[in-house]
Amino acid sequence: MSVTWAAIAIVGIICLLNLLLTVAVIRRLREHTELINRTGQQFPEQDDITRQPGTQVDEFRVTTLDDRLLTRDDLRDGMLVAFFSPRCPSCEEQKPAFLDHAAGMPGGRDNVVAVVLGSPEEVAGLVGQLEQVAQIVIEANVDGAMSSAFSLRGYPAFCLMGQDAVLAVTGYRVDMLPEAVTR
Repeated sequence: MSVTWAAIAIVGIICLLNLLLTVAVIRRLREHTELINRTGQQFPEQDDITRQPGTQVDEFRVTTLDDRLLTRDDLRDGMLVAFFSPRCPSCEEQKPAFLDHAAGMPGGRDNVVAVVLGSPEEVAGLVGQLEQVAQIVIEANVDGAMSSAFSLRGYPAFCLMGQDAVLAVTGYRVDMLPEAVTR
């Protein structure tokens, strides 16, 4: 009988320790969530998600899903280049605004490029939504040709091109683009 009580006491102590550890983990997760949320609210208006406005994009050579060759020389004044990932919650949040914005771009689909980062299987759904308003380039990761040329450091990223492949406006939200361009 005393062995049974000893076993029950040991199981009780283990359960109590498990409960304490779980509470500690939950507390730590809340701290991390607060830090992440606070960091997300401190982005400046012109962040460094890509090269800074006024700098020229590096040389690159890619093929769109339409089998069109795209190089730095094809980046025209007023062209919009966007970077998305299917694993990015912010990309999902910005996608409706991007679709609306891209649909209203002068020159239509030929004046918009969407670079989607991930494997072809991962990006299939996202590509299906974006291909109506943009030429699509798929890159495996941020080491891809266009991502490297733009010095991509996060996504979503939206880049409005100026003359000679110089970045006019960059940002992580569609509403950072000038009103005159949006409509």
